[in-house]
Amino acid sequence: MTPTAHLTPSTPLVDPKAWEPVWSPGETDPALPPLTLILDPHDHPALTTTALAAHRPSAGRITVHPTPLTPTGATLAHDLMRAYGKHLPVPEDLHPEPAWVRHTDDSWRNTAAWTTALGITHLIVCRAHRLRSGYIQHLLALREHARLKLTLLCHGSFTDNVQQLLSTVRHDDLNTPDAALRHLQHSPPPLTDGNFPWWQVRPSFPARPEETWFRLPPPPSGRHRWEDRHYAMIAAQPPPDARLLSLPPTRWDHTHPHLAPAIARIHNRIAHPVHAARVALHLLTGAPPDQLNHLPHDDLTSSASPDHGQHPTEGLPPWARPLAQAALALTELRGYVHANTPLFIPKWEEHEVSQAIEGCRLLLPAPARTPAAARRRPARRS
Repeated sequence: MTPTAHLTPSTPLVDPKAWEPVWSPGETDPALPPLTLILDPHDHPALTTTALAAHRPSAGRITVHPTPLTPTGATLAHDLMRAYGKHLPVPEDLHPEPAWVRHTDDSWRNTAAWTTALGITHLIVCRAHRLRSGYIQHLLALREHARLKLTLLCHGSFTDNVQQLLSTVRHDDLNTPDAALRHLQHSPPPLTDGNFPWWQVRPSFPARPEETWFRLPPPPSGRHRWEDRHYAMIAAQPPPDARLLSLPPTRWDHTHPHLAPAIARIHNRIAHPVHAARVALHLLTGAPPDQLNHLPHDDLTSSASPDHGQHPTEGLPPWARPLAQAALALTELRGYVHANTPLFIPKWEEHEVSQAIEGCRLLLPAPARTPAAARRRPARRS
């Protein structure tokens, strides 16, 4: 059974890989690690300290301490994304909270997409005895979808509903502090070479007022250009006292030092996978929104040489690959009809991408100089 085995042909426009918060009761897949329950009724401080110290993103192991008295079904998903280094946008007067933040399944889809794209293999959840059955359902579904090793650190009794859920999956009980410490202190191998070190990205959040601003590069081709209607909320000019630096023609230079802070902000400040991938491609290529809306799935996964100049996503640099992979994973989890255009966003999400771009301190590209404007340019005086 797969996480979507209950879907029927009468369910239209839903891909078989689409996310649903269900799992396989009684699963016997030997490749899926059993759930581990650390039972610590005496609440030994050393166990919590060790669990928090076991957080090692460079090896794919994440420790999360859930928000106490979680108010909504999406809160634990948000906690996980923050543990992955992704921060949700801060609501402001001009930038309301994105709709997906308030939607439980959308939040968990985003979390599942990041989990697979970032190579997370082991998830440790502290104070798990406080979680309601709905949270446990999503954790079990995430475990099965991402093939996770899931460890729940419990200091009290589960509710009857949670106990019933846990009885449906293979699990190991660790009842002694020594066994729990051995489990938590086990050192996993580091992630494979070539994986972008996203765990090292730690710019301030929210953005500081004195941060440097960068202008997005112009489109690479005269066939596509930015229009006034594109992301109307993006600033065309930085604040009067801000420092503005130009970006290099990033299609040809992925190592320019000016790129480093912009790359870090995209990884850290954009929690929505598709929005992060869009902003990354705007930065890399200058591609306007309409071009990304119609970008085919196969082109996003292309790895051909960028020297051909045939498509803006050819030869993605290492820092952009996990963002593109997360966007592709989210497309499958959504099961949308736009599966062949994974970076498509509806009109009502444009303000959210505007907020993401502004949060990364990026500006609209400089207006292209037309031949008529060039002819009107005054001659230089000698």
